[in-house]
Amino acid sequence: MREYPVGLLNQRYLVVLVLVAFLVLLNQILVQPSLLQLTTDAPVINVAGRQRMLSQRLAKAALALDRAVDEVDRRRHLAELGHVLRLWSVSHNGLRHGDRALSLPGRNSKAVREAFDDLEPFFMRMCDAVARLIGNDAVKRPDGAAAHEDLATILEIEGEYLARMDRIVGLFEGETRARVNRLLWTGWAVTVLILVALVAIGLFVLRPAARLIRRQILKLREARDELEDRVRERTRELELANQELAREARERALAEERHRRLLEQFSHVARTTTIGEMASGLAHELNQPLGAIANYAEGCLVELDSPRPALDEIQAALEKLLATTMRAGQIINRIRRFVTRHELGNERFEPNRVVAEVEELLRDEARRRGITVGLELAPELPNLWGDPVQVQQVLVNLVRNAFEALAASESVELTVVMQTRRAGSGAVEFSVSDNGEGIPREHLGKVFDAYFSTRAEGMGMGLSISRTIVEAHHGRIDVESVPGVWTNFRFTLPVAGVDDAGSNRVHCGR
Repeated sequence: MREYPVGLLNQRYLVVLVLVAFLVLLNQILVQPSLLQLTTDAPVINVAGRQRMLSQRLAKAALALDRAVDEVDRRRHLAELGHVLRLWSVSHNGLRHGDRALSLPGRNSKAVREAFDDLEPFFMRMCDAVARLIGNDAVKRPDGAAAHEDLATILEIEGEYLARMDRIVGLFEGETRARVNRLLWTGWAVTVLILVALVAIGLFVLRPAARLIRRQILKLREARDELEDRVRERTRELELANQELAREARERALAEERHRRLLEQFSHVARTTTIGEMASGLAHELNQPLGAIANYAEGCLVELDSPRPALDEIQAALEKLLATTMRAGQIINRIRRFVTRHELGNERFEPNRVVAEVEELLRDEARRRGITVGLELAPELPNLWGDPVQVQQVLVNLVRNAFEALAASESVELTVVMQTRRAGSGAVEFSVSDNGEGIPREHLGKVFDAYFSTRAEGMGMGLSISRTIVEAHHGRIDVESVPGVWTNFRFTLPVAGVDDAGSNRVHCGR
């Protein structure tokens, strides 16, 4: 047998189905007609047997009519004779030609038809004799000799009729027995064929199918065992890989934490360095409000020593002193907020406010350098999500780089412009542009590298730190420049989303 005998089994199964269908058709062709014919054999035999009884009743009724003692008795026997004659005649014709009311098919064999042909003369003579008896009595002209002759005819023919009718009944019964025997043998033949079909199904379909199923089950078990072995092996590999991934994730988390702390420390150092570089300008900026405070205080003391101090002037001077003190405090707060070391964190902040605070922080230095700082702030910008102090640090680095570039420029009007605008629907763009010396084209791809600087006194860390901060805020920073004409640094930061509140730290990985 082939390894996969599905086609052969299908063919055998089809053969068995055809055999079963043939047996069903054989049953319909042979058995069912015989059964239907047997249902009509019983009425035929019953009516044929009753014909013998009716012929005897005719003879008895004729004798009773001949021996009637009075008119009433005669009429009663006459009515009985007429009724039996009608029933006898109808049954005779039904047996020969069929009668639906009596369930007689009329499909007689040749032997039965010949027997009826032999019986017919005797049947007709008896019918005629009985009819004459009834007719003579009906016209009330009884002819005694004729009546006795008809009665003798009836009695004479009855014996012949009964003998021939017995032969017909025997023929009907013999044909019925033959059909029953034929049906019995047909049933046995069909039964044998069914048994043969069942044996064939068992030998050629079920047993091969069972062997095939057993082989398939064994193969499935082997495949299942092999698959389970592979799954166990793969599971072990996945567990090892998962452990390795967990270890790498822990190492990455530690590395990111170290990176974040280094960025925090480096940012603080950079801001402190920036403030140190701005110290002289900041001292000058603080000296102005401090000098004004001293002058207002001295004026108030002088006025209070006079015999009649002008309280209104003293109050006005004190108000100016208070305002100047607040201005000095704001300067110190800006410096402290910019320099103070803090843990990197996220919060919502307004981009324009960050730019404005940077402009205030660098305003005095710009004035001292003779540089005009312009603001072009787009209205109604969405809030951003991140660390505003670090964003300020990026802007301070870019603006002070612009200041240094303008220091070497020969332009008459030194200008720095800080700009904000929407960058699509999900980001805000910051830009710092100047009309300084520009950046050579061969240096554009290196300006964000650590320790790269176009100036001899520069450390080359400001722009590198700025790029790290921008990328930690999931943004991008870029530069465009035309040497000797202008330079434009711009960076984009994503807008604060609905889910941003779930994070409280800036991602520091790169």
